[in-house]
Amino acid sequence: MSKFKTRAKYKVTQEAKGSNLEMGHLYLYDVPVTYAQVIKPSKKYQSEDTAYQINLFVDKATLTQLEEIGLNKEMAEVGVTKIKKGTNRGQLKYKLDDVNGEYDGMFAAQFSRDTVKRDKAGAFVKNISPLKVVDHEGNEFTQDVGNGSICTVKMFAYRNEENLLVVMLDTVVVLQHVAYNKEDSYYDEELGITIKIGDKPSIDPDLVNDSPKQSKPAKTQAKPSQVSDANDSESDGDPF
Repeated sequence: MSKFKTRAKYKVTQEAKGSNLEMGHLYLYDVPVTYAQVIKPSKKYQSEDTAYQINLFVDKATLTQLEEIGLNKEMAEVGVTKIKKGTNRGQLKYKLDDVNGEYDGMFAAQFSRDTVKRDKAGAFVKNISPLKVVDHEGNEFTQDVGNGSICTVKMFAYRNEENLLVVMLDTVVVLQHVAYNKEDSYYDEELGITIKIGDKPSIDPDLVNDSPKQSKPAKTQAKPSQVSDANDSESDGDPF
């Protein structure tokens, strides 16, 4: 059983009516985080666009809450769930290594916030406001968030035509901060090599792309490598 106690809450702010989708906010409380790129977005894989992203871990009870809410995202069990597609098929999504080892028995997924909205043809639609990051008193938080930090996260949400809840990061509250330990290299499991120089690519946002999931990098405190999610679907009426 996990030593971490988390919980979830979904609050509806707009009921579905006519052509209007149900909208609301999803809250995840007291969640451990890894590979947090929340202060400054980085380039998405094979793109000039950027995104914020963070891995969040929840306990079994919170997973049940999210299943009841109908979250449109697969939560992978640490040390158990394997990658279903791609070059790393059959490997664990979240290995019990020096990054994820203390989260045995928990479930994780990566959540994101794009900085630019584009239509299906790839044309620019609008800029998306920056992710809000604050401390427990609501003051702006500007330090890089390291692996093992504990946060409460607020996400904007809407319910799609399949009655599933699609979410996008809105606010990260840093409750217990672990300083980010910068490294000169990071391992990209998609490429199968350690990158020693250069920018570290981040995830293609779950709310935009419908591509296969990949596993997370194993280097402690490294910035995130490319990850995508095959089980997160996209709504034609995306209001983000």
